Amino acid sequence: MFYIPKDWLKDRNNEQVVRDILEKHLGNSDLIAEGFENDVELAFNELEAIGEAIIIEKIKDGTLKNC
Repeated sequence: MFYIPKDWLKDRNNEQVVRDILEKHLGNSDLIAEGFENDVELAFNELEAIGEAIIIEKIKDGTLKNC
């Protein structure tokens, strides 16, 4: 499960889609574990496709973590 503050979303209507992407690709990782690079890249690609760049940055800087 991921905590995502509303102000991190470019489009609040994307919240469930963002959650689905994160769970699908990153639900079983801690976002930095070795071996999950492909899953992270897939998540980034899907998030970028819907314009959610802030979520990508939060993953990269370690702010967004799997609870």
